[in-house]
Formats: sequence, structure tokens, C-alpha cells
Amino acid sequence: MKKHFRSELVYIFMNYLALAKYSSLVILLVSVIVYVFGDPIIKLLSYQGPILGSGILGWYVLNSSSKDKYVEDDQGERIPVISIALRKYSIIAFVLSLAIIIPWLTPYMFRIEEENQILFAGSFTSMAIAGFLIGYFISSFKFIEKIIIYSLGFLADILYFFIVYDAANMFGFPETIIVNYILLLVFGLKFPEGILFGVYIIKKVKAI
Repeated sequence: MKKHFRSELVYIFMNYLALAKYSSLVILLVSVIVYVFGDPIIKLLSYQGPILGSGILGWYVLNSSSKDKYVEDDQGERIPVISIALRKYSIIAFVLSLAIIIPWLTPYMFRIEEENQILFAGSFTSMAIAGFLIGYFISSFKFIEKIIIYSLGFLADILYFFIVYDAANMFGFPETIIVNYILLLVFGLKFPEGILFGVYIIKKVKAI
């Protein structure tokens, strides 16, 4: 039994599609727990959970349905054939995702969500839908477009941290607690995320 379980773990970590599938489900599960039991500030800062989890799931759905149908793009990157067909819709999908996400990230809107469970559920669902769209279409973007998208996302996160910090009084939380939460998010998520994206860029540059 233990040997079978160990072999399953090895398979998951060696198979990037299986890893994406299970990691997305874990992230979404943790996000649901945080959204249900976390305090308002943790909820406000953990918006990336449903976006990231469903984004990975969207990427998994696209790649798992493509199976062996891959081609090399003009940068030499292997991408699903369907991504080429979806490329003309990728910008529309990205803008639509932003339009879904942004309204829910204002502290004023979040305060209303705390008092209305239907809006609260709608917020999580909207984030998940937008994340799925981004993940599904991300392979359709060219290398330089991915760099631009990540850079804009990083700048948006920094701006959002300042918004949350300024809104601390609205929720009655001491500013020191807000700073601790932000630092935890930066070093626990954004820093490793930046490292992974940096490794991706280095590999792409060397490949070119």
C-alpha cells in the first residue's frame, strides 16, 4: 500500500499535467477555507488564491485536452495547436478577466461583501472564472506578451498593497498587522513567483 502511494506521488511530480491538476485543486480548497474562516484582511489579501488556482486549472484543461497535438511557435516554444487558433481571442479574454476581477478588489466593495453572503460568494466565483480564462488563454500569448502581462500584474499587486494599507482604518485593524500580512504575502507568494518567472525567462532567452 505504501509503495503504491509512493509511486503515485512520484508520478504526480514527474507528470506536469497531473501536478498542475492537483496543485490547482489544493490551492482552490485552501482558498475556500481562507474565504470562509479568515478575517477580513486575510480575505482581502488572499484574492490571488481563486485566481491562481483556477488559472492553473484552466491551463491544465487546455493542455490535457490537446494531448499530443503540439506545435512550435515562432519563438521555438511548444504550445497546444488550439492555442494558435485562440490567439486572436486572447487579448479579449484577458481584458474580460480584468473587468471581472477589478471591481471586487476595492475595499469599499469588499466591506459590502462582508455583509452580504451572496455578494461574497459571487466575488469568489468571479475571481475563479477570471482566473480560469487567464489560464486557458495564457498559452496563446507570445513570450514578450507574457512578460508584459506579468510585469503589469506585479505592478498592480504593489498598488493593491498600498490600497489595502490605506484602507486599514476602514476595517479597524492596526497598521502593523496589515504590514505583517503584506510582508507574508510578498515573501511567501510574490517572491517565489518572481523567481519561477525569472527562471522561465532565462530558459527562454537561452533557447533563443
